Amino acid sequence: MSGMKVAFIDCLLSKHASLGVEKKFIERARASLSLGLDTDFFYLNSGRRLQDNRVHFCQWEQKFPRNLFSILCRYSCIKKHIDTDKYDFLVLRYTGADFSFLSSLFRLHGRKVVTEHHTKELPEAFTYQTTLPQKFLTLLMERFLGPGMIRRCAGLVAISDDVRRYEVERAGVSIPSCAITNGVLVQDMPFSRHAHYDGTVMNLLCLASSFSAWHGLDRVLAGLAKYGSPSPLLSLKVVGDVSAEQLGWSSCLDENRYVKVEFLGRLFGSELEKVLEKTHIGFSSMALFRNNMKEGSPIKTREFVARGLPFVVGYSDPDLEGADDFFMTIPADNSAVNIDEVVAFAENILKREGVSESMRQFAEEKLDWKVKMLELWDFLESLVS
Repeated sequence: MSGMKVAFIDCLLSKHASLGVEKKFIERARASLSLGLDTDFFYLNSGRRLQDNRVHFCQWEQKFPRNLFSILCRYSCIKKHIDTDKYDFLVLRYTGADFSFLSSLFRLHGRKVVTEHHTKELPEAFTYQTTLPQKFLTLLMERFLGPGMIRRCAGLVAISDDVRRYEVERAGVSIPSCAITNGVLVQDMPFSRHAHYDGTVMNLLCLASSFSAWHGLDRVLAGLAKYGSPSPLLSLKVVGDVSAEQLGWSSCLDENRYVKVEFLGRLFGSELEKVLEKTHIGFSSMALFRNNMKEGSPIKTREFVARGLPFVVGYSDPDLEGADDFFMTIPADNSAVNIDEVVAFAENILKREGVSESMRQFAEEKLDWKVKMLELWDFLESLVS
């Protein structure tokens, strides 16, 4: 479609949204701008303001208590804040089903709404840390209202082919769909490389703004508790909103003289870069299977590739097929990570020349948000061809 104009809408539910979600939204806006795509990005929530001039911030007024509003009618505020008539497509981050699928947004504009799905919603809802009544209501609406919302749309985009098949199946009808994985804005990602390794101490890293079950941090800690070699000594930095006490592993780890674990809380800017510059191996998502997902594309993985930091994953990543020379895959189950195997992988890759440089090149060619946004644009154009 010549002159196609598209609105990207992120309708967040909480005052304390995921920093990773916000970062992704901003990076996609920057990539679209650099490509010259005619897009507007709208970030709607009840309290937190994004600090970026490429994103339109819209603060909704809640007529109900926050949790009730979030569950029952989160999408109804879109028409109030956005002139949806002037766009050819509305690309909406799907954050769950509710009664607002009966609102004018879907009744009048359903055929130009494209939903984006980042997980299998029903399985993930079972893992939510919330009250039992709220979890029950969320599951109930997702089960009975979710398929109807999807059927009203022009198409859907999923984070993996695994999720795409799941969404099409639960919609119960043939709907245009595609799988577009996550990306990274490579030009904004420092090329920190992996640290020099001298064979005495290996520095490991787990990184997230906050930790969920699918991150699998417990698997890493369980593996470290079993590690029994004096060479190399292991040092794990955990960066994010979590503590050893929350995970119940503090006593086990304190007793292992060959392992040192530090919980550093959230770090940003130069403080985070100092940690990354000393890191040899990163741990990405270790337990996506807990969301019933066989495939994934966590942004953290893409950031490790762009930085040139070798890493370990516990899932299948379609973007990394054929590039297994700079990462290690562990079994997708609840077993403890085999740290001896991780050490062997690390000692092999850290002595090779040019690993970080080849990772950076791979990120530029295959993982950059500009590549992903062009894929999405092609899909939108196919809906009107």
